[in-house]
Amino acid sequence: MSDKQSSYLIIGGGVFGASTAYHLSRAHPGASIILLDRTSSFPNPVAASHDYNKICRADYSNLFYCRLALEALEAWYKDSLFKPFFHRTGMAVIDFVGHGPKIIENYKTLGAHPSAMTVSPNELRKRYDKLFEDAIYEGSKGIFINPLSGWADATLAVRKVTETAISNGVQYISGDVETLTFDANGDCSGVKTKDGRVLEAGKIILSTGAGTARLLANSAPDRKELQSGDRITAAGVVTGCFLLNQVERERFKNIPVLVHESSDVRGVFSQFSLQIFITNGVSGEVIPATSDGFLKICVDYSFKNTSLHAQSGQIISAPPDDSDQGQHNVPQSLQDECRRAAKGIFGKELPDRDFHSFRICWYERPLKNG
Repeated sequence: MSDKQSSYLIIGGGVFGASTAYHLSRAHPGASIILLDRTSSFPNPVAASHDYNKICRADYSNLFYCRLALEALEAWYKDSLFKPFFHRTGMAVIDFVGHGPKIIENYKTLGAHPSAMTVSPNELRKRYDKLFEDAIYEGSKGIFINPLSGWADATLAVRKVTETAISNGVQYISGDVETLTFDANGDCSGVKTKDGRVLEAGKIILSTGAGTARLLANSAPDRKELQSGDRITAAGVVTGCFLLNQVERERFKNIPVLVHESSDVRGVFSQFSLQIFITNGVSGEVIPATSDGFLKICVDYSFKNTSLHAQSGQIISAPPDDSDQGQHNVPQSLQDECRRAAKGIFGKELPDRDFHSFRICWYERPLKNG
């Protein structure tokens, strides 16, 4: 291949960008690979992957996605690069929508995870020393359990992958992208940064997460074929963390990842500025405590932050323009949703504990699915 054909520019150094850089560096050791992100440190503090932890599972009702996730889990289990960051705590889902049997059927089809099962609420209570004694179970279709799922130290894992990619020859560059650039044929040739630099490569890979729709609109507002449309939009979720004391850490040390999968959600934000949730259900996730005692609750439904993009005429959802994307400016209504999710999962287990911190995490998702 020519030098230009074997050159790659990856925009965004979060989990997708870092992973892409790492795997390209292994598959094409002679290629020129640039990983570009806004900050000199990695991962970027505003990235969704800059977090205490993330769930690692293949427990999906979609067969195709389940198959892909099983491949990823194999690396978390066995690969020396990923294994140190993975915690196989198991996962339990209080299932209100009937996903459990579909997941088990997928595993049978794929010949994987034979220990996945559906149990009763009483069995969940017994397994985990009554920690979920007061969780909301009414209307559930059973409890899905997979002892092979778990979670990973998110920031530490992404940082290690990035460092390994750099040691493999990837060039990490800090720079805030203003627009994509295009050649005479209208093909994307690179990027222009806000400080005036132009970076080019044979292949341009966008790993820009929640900023993708706005970047495309800013770069080529008149080219409808390049807009993200309903394929991808920015969505936010709110998380809250308890900082457990030593007694509480001992009490919670053996809990699984737990998902309360209520379907009784009547509405979500249509705009971030509304600062209102309308819901009768509890839909949330708990990820077990980190080594320093942070127990995370995620309210498991999302909202958008929409505005008119004047140049392209589109209504686009994007993170706030603040330097930290407003992630620590969490409205009281969202804080209350974290408290309600915690109560719906733990009941009276943490009656007097308030949250240590809250965060709004911005990520990308298909628009047509919610």
